[in-house]
Amino acid sequence: MKTFSAALKVGITTVLILVMSTVAYRFVSKSMRGPAGPVVWALFKDATGLVDKSRVQVAGLLIGEIVDRRLQGNLARVAIRIRPDTELWSNAAIYKKSSSLLGEYYIEVDPGTPESPDPLSGQMTRNHRLKDGDQVVNVVEAITTSDILYQVNETLPIVRDILRDVQKLTQGPVQDIARDVQSSIVKNSDAITQLIKHVDEIAVDVKGMTGGQSREDISKAIANVREITEGLRDLVGKGSSEVDSTGTKLRQNLDKISNAVDSLNTALGNVASLTTDVRKGKGTVGRLLVDEAIGDNVQQITDDARDFVRTLGQLQTIVGLRAEYYVSTNDIKNAVEIRLQTRPDKYYQLELIDDPRGTRSYQRVYTTTDDPSKPVATTTDTVTMTRGFKISFQFAKRFLFDPKWFILTLRYGIKESTGGIGFDLDFFRERLALRADLFDFRANVLPRLRIWSLVQPYRNLYVVGGVDDVLNDRPPGVLSNTGRDFYIGGQLMFNDEDLKALLAVAGSALSGAGR
Repeated sequence: MKTFSAALKVGITTVLILVMSTVAYRFVSKSMRGPAGPVVWALFKDATGLVDKSRVQVAGLLIGEIVDRRLQGNLARVAIRIRPDTELWSNAAIYKKSSSLLGEYYIEVDPGTPESPDPLSGQMTRNHRLKDGDQVVNVVEAITTSDILYQVNETLPIVRDILRDVQKLTQGPVQDIARDVQSSIVKNSDAITQLIKHVDEIAVDVKGMTGGQSREDISKAIANVREITEGLRDLVGKGSSEVDSTGTKLRQNLDKISNAVDSLNTALGNVASLTTDVRKGKGTVGRLLVDEAIGDNVQQITDDARDFVRTLGQLQTIVGLRAEYYVSTNDIKNAVEIRLQTRPDKYYQLELIDDPRGTRSYQRVYTTTDDPSKPVATTTDTVTMTRGFKISFQFAKRFLFDPKWFILTLRYGIKESTGGIGFDLDFFRERLALRADLFDFRANVLPRLRIWSLVQPYRNLYVVGGVDDVLNDRPPGVLSNTGRDFYIGGQLMFNDEDLKALLAVAGSALSGAGR
């Protein structure tokens, strides 16, 4: 009977403990979770210690818990559910904090404010409230033990090097200084002993002078000095006026000397300050003397100037006058050419051309009509021919295979106011040349190709002949001046020496005509 009573008591106690535990668990669980609220998320570099159901606090008060953790790229995405009555704003911040040394972490939330100052303008801007599914951008993570160990590992070699330097210092320079001090004391001890001995000898001599017969001599010397001072006093009393004037002049001169010395000291101070500033690199002169970059820039400028002057010295100017007669169109084409040759293998070519073919412009007109007997739309193409000057500007690169016999030149740039390319073949010291130009790619069915040659029968005279617009046939009618055509002409070429001679002759002629 006693055994049954004990078992009944144990059973009733167990049932009560289970019921109370269940009620307490439900109460605590309900107080922890509360009603369902929005879910927001944030990205962490390290989510170690953050587990599902970990608490989320604001100012130490529980407002939610972690509901989801997953990987997003190389970061950890942690989602938290907060109570509906908690307001989180767009400037809210999440902190990962450690609750113990055992590695347990929780999340502390700074809910933010409805308004915050703009970091650029300083004006208050309105923040929006975070909704379900929004991201908390501001995340501050706690420093982990591994980070501390990493920093310690980074610091220990530096401390080791400092201790090694201190050890070298105490073993080297400090010991040398102590050794030098001790050696100086040992060397100077003899000199100090000799100095004390000389002082004793001087004292003995002074004692001998003041005792015995020497005392009477000293008394007589003192009496003589007294007589001399009295005579000087009488002399000063008699010539006091002269002495005063002389003293005044002497004082004025001394004042001038003092002022001059002050001015000299000021000037020396200014010179010392100026030299100090120059040595430190202050001012234009200081920077010029100290700053190596300025010196390098000056050196670079002088090098560039030297190269520019050398280039100017190598510059050659060639002027050409060319006239060509076109057989089919019975018209003349004139051109003025200026060639600036900066190097033997490179030059720039500028031409001003009066081309009888002129410049062509195109206009297309679309016409629509409602007349059923006529086409709905018609097209009219108008070609306008305008004679005027054309400009060529090309860059030429020369390949001097054998300058005496053969030179290849490639040209590209603007040819007769259109884009173009060309090449030249020069033979026998440029006495015979073959030229080809390809340009005006939109004026006709095919681009305009000109092939021509030059022969030098005399020094500055060239005979020109060739074929223009080789690829296109000559159409009949108003456009008869286009298409293939043969031409022949002449060209005068003058270099720097020829131009100097022409200018000298022209100047002499003008001066003679003026007389």
